[in-house]
Amino acid sequence: MDERPPDALTIEEAARVLRIGRTKAYAMSQEWRVTNGESGLMVREVGGQLRVPRAWLEEQLGAPVLFIPEPPDRTEPNGQAPMRATAAPATEPKPPAAAPAKPRKPRRRGKRTPANANQLTLPFS
Repeated sequence: MDERPPDALTIEEAARVLRIGRTKAYAMSQEWRVTNGESGLMVREVGGQLRVPRAWLEEQLGAPVLFIPEPPDRTEPNGQAPMRATAAPATEPKPPAAAPAKPRKPRRRGKRTPANANQLTLPFS
């Protein structure tokens, strides 16, 4: 049985049909709302959620939308899941590092001069 996509697509589904990024699709939907439909990705608010009419997409593409592509597979080439920024696992705290055997001598600093010390003064000032 051949099943057609719904009449109203989410912005993410419309982005996959158009093969653009999710962020770009949301920006284009915001553009539609700001320009009162002059440009951007047509959206309608349905129950507090934004939807893109499939008929409008088909009109813009000049072809029927027969299916919605699946989201891209986010696995790495080696088959593992992508690295995500997560908190480090809870581990026992490490003991402090041993102090150096011989304490270091503090470095001596030279005399500090003001930044304008080499600047010439004018006789009339």
